[in-house]
Amino acid sequence: MTAVSAPPIEKWQDVVPYLLAVDQGWHNLATGMPLELPAISDAVREAFRAAVADPSFTSRVTRYHGVHGDPELREQLAGRYAERFSLPVSGANVLITPGAQAAFHYISELMADRGKKVVLFGPEYPGYLTHRDVAYDMVPAEVVTEGDDEFRYVPPRGALSSDVGAVVVSRPSNPAGNVISDEALAELARECAEVGALLVVDNAYAPVVPGLAFRELGMPWADNVVLVQSFSKAALAGERLGFVIAPEPLIELFGGFQSQVATFPPQLVQLAVLILLRDDRYLELCHRDLRESYRQRHQLIREVLDARLQVPFRLHASDGGQFRWLHLPELETSTSELFHELKDRGVLIAPSAPFYLPHLHGEPHARRSVRIGVTATHTEIEQGLGILAEVVNAGR
Repeated sequence: MTAVSAPPIEKWQDVVPYLLAVDQGWHNLATGMPLELPAISDAVREAFRAAVADPSFTSRVTRYHGVHGDPELREQLAGRYAERFSLPVSGANVLITPGAQAAFHYISELMADRGKKVVLFGPEYPGYLTHRDVAYDMVPAEVVTEGDDEFRYVPPRGALSSDVGAVVVSRPSNPAGNVISDEALAELARECAEVGALLVVDNAYAPVVPGLAFRELGMPWADNVVLVQSFSKAALAGERLGFVIAPEPLIELFGGFQSQVATFPPQLVQLAVLILLRDDRYLELCHRDLRESYRQRHQLIREVLDARLQVPFRLHASDGGQFRWLHLPELETSTSELFHELKDRGVLIAPSAPFYLPHLHGEPHARRSVRIGVTATHTEIEQGLGILAEVVNAGR
């Protein structure tokens, strides 16, 4: 049996083994590995050295601590977001988590307790599906054309019912890089409030940390809004540090779930981040140097596809983040099947089906789209997309 005849890649767990694949002769365009910049890595290294030398080091690593996280760090983060977005928040509105992924499990745990379902708008990151006792539903986003060869996904209105407990969106999104407009997000928050649901916004690529959106954006705030943030894309992926900004009653609920799982978040990395945030250098490196590196790779992908693809294609509007989303409307096969042929040619891509729930796998954008990771090297991007173009141009 050839690789091409292998089962289509339609489940996220089938993609995951390839996300970290390195040094195996593949051009890995499936990867979700954050981009590394020496200047930011050096700043992080300096912060950890300062943390080890700090007088509080011994008490931090030898004692137990509060479940909500370091009080000074919580106040620092609240101050940054209050200043940037005029949010009425303090440290009491912040929960430090062992990675942003933990926050989505706490949200699902809350929905399980309430007997409510979680709604996503496809395509969306499958990592939000964390709890076997929660019903997850997905509604396809509306596709809005922009210009001759770009489009945008927009959350549909009127898709929520009284059995919905939470709506989760990423912004900029994984996989499409989409930034839902401030107006659309505010309307979605109102719709959620009308049915008693939470609006959970994953800001893993958004300001203040790490600030990888390519256009200005506001941040919603209401009694039913939960903002999930991460340091992973800002040179701390291996340290698993995230945080939640939300109304105090929700912070207390999520803290209760965290106490059952992690007791409290790791201490040394919290001190290192606090040191990083005491001046503006770290954030400036993210907002200026790191964002510009991502922007250059987004543009490179556009240039290579323009030069090499000879079939109709559309790209999602480039709003920022770690991925570009390619739609091939005339592809004869599905990208879930195309995966194996490209892998045999030395190219790894993330097909679109895993970013949709199974009942939507027949949708055109679920069959004929590809997530392209922008953090590969320029050479890998150019060569990998060149091979993809050869295969698609040949009539696949």
